[in-house]
Amino acid sequence: MKRRGINMTSGHILGPLVRFILPLVGGSIFQQLYNTVDFLFVGNFLDKTAAAAVGASATLIFCIIGLFSGISVGTSVIAAQAIGAKDIAHGEKALHSSVTFGLIGGLALLILGEIFAPNLLRLLRTPETVIPQAVLYIRIYLISIPMVVFYNMVSGGMRASGDSRSPFLVLVVCGVLNVFLDALFIVWIPLGVAGVAVATAITQSLSAALMAVLASRKNNILRLQARKLGVDWPVLGNVLRIGLPAGVQTVIITFSNLVVQYYINDFGETAVAAFATYYKVENFIYLPIMAFGQAAMTFAGQNYGAGQCRRIRSGTVLTALLGAAVVGVLIVLFVSFPRTIVGWFMKDKDVVANALRIALVSFPFYWIYPILEVMGGALRGMGYAISSMAIIIANLCALRIALLAVFSAKIHTIESLAAVYPITWAGAAICFTVFFFICIDKKIRRESPDGRMA
Repeated sequence: MKRRGINMTSGHILGPLVRFILPLVGGSIFQQLYNTVDFLFVGNFLDKTAAAAVGASATLIFCIIGLFSGISVGTSVIAAQAIGAKDIAHGEKALHSSVTFGLIGGLALLILGEIFAPNLLRLLRTPETVIPQAVLYIRIYLISIPMVVFYNMVSGGMRASGDSRSPFLVLVVCGVLNVFLDALFIVWIPLGVAGVAVATAITQSLSAALMAVLASRKNNILRLQARKLGVDWPVLGNVLRIGLPAGVQTVIITFSNLVVQYYINDFGETAVAAFATYYKVENFIYLPIMAFGQAAMTFAGQNYGAGQCRRIRSGTVLTALLGAAVVGVLIVLFVSFPRTIVGWFMKDKDVVANALRIALVSFPFYWIYPILEVMGGALRGMGYAISSMAIIIANLCALRIALLAVFSAKIHTIESLAAVYPITWAGAAICFTVFFFICIDKKIRRESPDGRMA
């Protein structure tokens, strides 16, 4: 029986990488439909208060699930290394332990989020006019959080085996469904912000159910089976050794974004809606970049397990160049039609004007981001989770917060807030690149002449 997945440890590098990346990029586009279509309907059928409520909620929700999204990185890395070393049993233990741990954690997040959502929104100085709708949106959305965590854990295991096609198919189905549900609950059955949250909760729950079915197929390299659910503590410890730093990193990045949101909220409702609009446009560039980072992590993980570090160096550089080229094309498209693209998401002229001011500061430098994402992904695939976390904390958190404080006090414009992004991207990209080549060159010097670890 032919196994589903891609072996990245032998043969040409470019072909397997492209076959793996394309479904990830396609999936990122459909994944973006979850929130983008929500915002399209909110921006065009509701008002800017509703748009601000969805925007203010998004960062907080991402913070709530960020830790377990990071832990799914640990699942991918440990499973990919096991597959590269041809130890499938160890990979399946990593998958089942992570899924069990994730379901329990998802339920805890659901309870805590339902209780503390209003307090967290006020802590962020969310405008009082926005809070009622933001709380309603978050509380409905959180119902699907256990399923979101489940999806992330299972899809992480599937990507570790080189199967990026199955998660892509799930995202296509659920992304299209989300469009129809948004139309149903906003236009035909006008539930307002609640309708947006209900549509997203339904589609995310369905995506988890579909992923469970696909992951249980007999011809998967790593097969999900209900009878194997449980925690193997030594294996889970290895997953958490990689995943917890990645999860903490995700939370810290989100925390820095919450600090950004704190400063944004000080500019009022129009600025809040403008940044929310900007983030929706930005995600069409950001999510494909994540695909290149995931590809680099899987490629490095499989080849590290197989002891082929020269191949890791070549594949990582190639992936970074591909990512920068793709993002460069997307930047050109946006800069050519900025007002048209932003106008898809928002009809309020003041909000559109402010969103353009933000985008034209950061977008020309977005080609930097694939470099830091790919280099960081490769380092995590090799097991350097703590070092990756330290680089992120130093640049995308500490430096970003310091710049926010200085720019807010000295300049106090929305352009100055936007400028902290490309500055901190560049710092992280430089650090990741230097550290990657130091680490990989040390590993290569220890390899035998045939390219395997001596």
